[in-house]
Amino acid sequence: MLRRVRTWTRGLLGVQRDPTYYLPWLTRPGLDCVVLLNNIESRFTTGREGRGLDATVTQFDAEGRVASEQRTTLTDSTDAREVRLAPAGAGYGFVTVDAPRIKSDLYVALADGQTYTATHGRQEFVEQYPPWTRAILAVAGTLLAPLGHTVPAFARDQYVYHGADSRSHLLVLNLSNVVNRVRVVAERNGARVGARLVRIPPRGARLVDVDSLAPAAGPLTVDQLRLTGNAWFNLYLVGAGTRNLEGALSLMHVK
Repeated sequence: MLRRVRTWTRGLLGVQRDPTYYLPWLTRPGLDCVVLLNNIESRFTTGREGRGLDATVTQFDAEGRVASEQRTTLTDSTDAREVRLAPAGAGYGFVTVDAPRIKSDLYVALADGQTYTATHGRQEFVEQYPPWTRAILAVAGTLLAPLGHTVPAFARDQYVYHGADSRSHLLVLNLSNVVNRVRVVAERNGARVGARLVRIPPRGARLVDVDSLAPAAGPLTVDQLRLTGNAWFNLYLVGAGTRNLEGALSLMHVK
């Protein structure tokens, strides 16, 4: 029933969902960020004889600006290509991959020469709002922002950890062409311990430091976050050690 209501509401507001494959990106000094393109699925299907599989990787920075666009081609179903992403803006954001004939999971890896971490992207969508709907959301968001609230169109729950030796950050991606005000509420043992309203520009991203939202209560603290936004968004978990974002990192998708 809720799904039908959402579908009806999107139609009423003129929202269009464009199918999109996207991945997060993150750069730091001494850390390479690479998008790995492959076509594993076609090796085991009728597409295994495919040739000339084209892909376009578009990199958006934290403010939603296009930082780079790179094109490459897989020669056949066993080929793979590395697309290296250069630092841009605040050093994080997301990339989209336009490759209609490539159906496999694609990956992004962070490597410092000694260690690496990798995670896969998602084949979902990016929302496109017409001008009049963007105007309505802008007015509503401006009215609710002083109260620390947002239009509750989408919500996600996520567990996070933080402490003296390790911590997690949230890389929140705004997958729409409208300003997305995402309210982040942290709970610990059933009690609220922090809240923040994060403003993310169209197709932009924000890196949220969990410890600054709700300081850790011991060597390792686990909190539950509730994120609510006025437009479609998603998130990745960035894990860091004692050097925080200047040291070895992990990067993972969450459900």
